[in-house]
Amino acid sequence: MFGVHFLGDGKISIDEIPTPKPNGKNVVVKVTAAGICGTDRHPLLEEGQKTIPGHEIAGKIVEVDKPSWARVGDRVAINCHITCRACEHCLNGDLYFCNQLQVPGYEWDGGFAEYLLIPEDNCHPLLDDISYETGALIVDVLGTAFRAVKRAGLKPGDQVAVWGAGPIGFEAAAVATFLGARVAVFDMNPYRQEMAAKYNHPELILDPTDKDTEAKILDWTSGRGIEVGFECVGNEKAAHQALKMIKKRGILAIIGVSHSLTVDPWEMIQRELTIYASRNFNTHEFNEMVSMIRKGLWAEKVVTHRYPLKDAEKAFEVFLSENCGKIILTGSC
Repeated sequence: MFGVHFLGDGKISIDEIPTPKPNGKNVVVKVTAAGICGTDRHPLLEEGQKTIPGHEIAGKIVEVDKPSWARVGDRVAINCHITCRACEHCLNGDLYFCNQLQVPGYEWDGGFAEYLLIPEDNCHPLLDDISYETGALIVDVLGTAFRAVKRAGLKPGDQVAVWGAGPIGFEAAAVATFLGARVAVFDMNPYRQEMAAKYNHPELILDPTDKDTEAKILDWTSGRGIEVGFECVGNEKAAHQALKMIKKRGILAIIGVSHSLTVDPWEMIQRELTIYASRNFNTHEFNEMVSMIRKGLWAEKVVTHRYPLKDAEKAFEVFLSENCGKIILTGSC
C-alpha cells in the first residue's frame, strides 16, 4: 500500500509500505476519509515524524482476526485515542486522560494511507445515513468543538463569539448556532470569513485587528459583553481580546492549541470570570453528535477540498495556504 510521511520543513513523501495484517482484536480498515488537522502543521513544518500521520479517520473494515464484534464490511469512524480501556478515565469515556494513551498519526501509524491497523475498540460503527467524511469529522474536529460548546451550557439567545473561522472555529459556531445561540465570528482571513458567512450565518463577522471591534461587540450586546468567548486559534492575543469582551460572570473557553496564556487574577476576580480548556469529546457523546447531524447540524460544510492520496502534496500545499476549510484525503491512490 501507499502512505504519507512527513519529512519536516514542509516536505512529504508518498511511500510504498507493507499493508498491515489483522492480529487479535486489531482490525484492518480501508481508509475512505482522513482529515488534515491543524495539529499536523507542527510535524509537517518542523522535525517530521517516522509514523504515518493522520488521526481524523473513517473507513470500512476489510480484515479481522479474532474480533469481539467487528465484522468485515462494517463502516466505522476511528476514535483517535488508543488506551487501556480499563482505568477510571477510560470507563468514564475520557479516553484522552488514560496514562497509556497512544494516538494514531503520532505513536501509531495513522490514516494518511490506504489501510489502517486499529483496535476494534476504537471503531465507532457508522450507519448508512452518516457519510465517511462526517464520521471523520465527528471523531476530532467536530467532537472537539462540540464538547467545548456543550460545556458552556448555552441557552437559546445567548450572545457568544468565536475567535477563528478555521475548521475548529467553524464547527464551534455551527454547534452554538444549532443550540440557539446568537454568534459573532472573528477572523482575519477573507476566505474563512466568506465560509462563515455562507454556512454559519453569524450575526457579526469581525476582523480582530479592527480597532473598533470591542465597540461593535458592546453595541451588539447592548453594553453587556458576550456570554462566552470560544478561542479556537491557539493565540494569546486572541484570548486576551476575548477576555476584554466577556460580560461579568462570563466564560472564556480555550479550544485552540496554544503554548502560553497569562491572565490577571484580579481582573478575573473583579468580573468573576470563568476560564476552562477543552480537549476532545467524551466517547459517550458520539451518538449525541450523530443525533444532532440527523436533526440538521451542517458539520460537513466545513469540508472544502478533497484529494486522493496520490495528490497529498497538493493537499498540504493548500492546507498551509490557509485558504481552505477542512481538507480530506480519500485514502485511494
